[in-house]
Amino acid sequence: MTGLLFLVVFALLAWGMTKESRIYEFPFQIGAVTFAFILVQVPGLAHDYFVPDAAFIKTVAFMILCLSMCWLGWTRSAKPFALLEWTFSETRLLFAAMCFSVIGAYFYFALSRLPSELTIAVQMTGIPVIFVFFSRLLVYGLAISVLCLVRRFSLAALAVVTFDVAFIADRIVRGGSRADTVELFMIFALAWWFYRGRAIPRSLALCGLVFGTLLMNSVGEYRAISKSDSGLTWQDITEIDLVGNTSAVLSRGGDEFRNAINRVSYTNETMQFDYGLSHWNNIIFSFVPAQLLGTKFKADLMIPLPSVAKDYNPILGTTETGLADAFQSFWYFGAIKFFLLAYILRRIFASADSGEFAGQFVYVLSVVPAMHAISHKTDWILMVWVHMALFAVPILAFTLLPSRHRSALPS
Repeated sequence: MTGLLFLVVFALLAWGMTKESRIYEFPFQIGAVTFAFILVQVPGLAHDYFVPDAAFIKTVAFMILCLSMCWLGWTRSAKPFALLEWTFSETRLLFAAMCFSVIGAYFYFALSRLPSELTIAVQMTGIPVIFVFFSRLLVYGLAISVLCLVRRFSLAALAVVTFDVAFIADRIVRGGSRADTVELFMIFALAWWFYRGRAIPRSLALCGLVFGTLLMNSVGEYRAISKSDSGLTWQDITEIDLVGNTSAVLSRGGDEFRNAINRVSYTNETMQFDYGLSHWNNIIFSFVPAQLLGTKFKADLMIPLPSVAKDYNPILGTTETGLADAFQSFWYFGAIKFFLLAYILRRIFASADSGEFAGQFVYVLSVVPAMHAISHKTDWILMVWVHMALFAVPILAFTLLPSRHRSALPS
């Protein structure tokens, strides 16, 4: 089963190498994050005495099924979303980017001033969550300004991009954020592809994947250095053993996939499912402020769900992977979540590739949370879309050209 899983992952990566545009498409991206984050954890657990063979095989089989659904859902004949066919004023877009950036920068700065013990490698609650929630607006400003800048150079767009990158780079350096690093890269790379038709060399993409895998398994050590009293020092960073840390994960297995095995096994034994209602609870938890509406009101909106396994305690800072919540929802049929995600992303990508700015904006900001569907949770992408609907859509509506002036923007 381990060999078959490796074969499926390598097949997704090979699929992405057959055409230059495919490195920006979901099947390759989900294969890449699986290779870097999960695949290295599997061999060590395959021979772990404390991991039952049956539980391991069920989890690996379900993962293969989910990865296959990601490929099947990315249909070649997908049509662009009519909902994303809008024409925007570039001047208004840049003004909106400035507004997003200023507001988001305030919360980025406030978040950076909090003690690292509250924000790095911990489950954030309270004030930090609010700061993160609104700091996301800065990323909206960056995405808009980068798309405008690549389409047509302007000093205003360049200024907004420079301003935003400075804040995001601070979070990357201080917190070792993998998601922010990949998102920053993908915003620029996708903008260059949509407007210039140029992709990064596929050989460079593979080299980046290998190097990213080494970095992925040393982030914990980097964050520990960042949280130490002495802070980040170049000497401490250079002493991180990238190869040794990855080899250790390969030999002993990883905590995330171990969590997934435990959750899948427990759900298969109890046959108690949430039927996707956990996504509703997570939306309520994330977007209904108890400080304003009251804890009881928020709790009343929640739907009671089956209890999770009590016979193991996940290490703080680790995930249970999207495999766990998909299996918890519909048993093996939970793989349909990945099919639907791939299908929706394919239509968004079709809109973006056809030159629709709204499609480009949504896609560049959906790539990273979609990749997290396999490694963290399947509803992260849903949270991003709800956040966009609440904050980005009202502001972008202001930037629409009146119907009598609408015409396709030149490429």
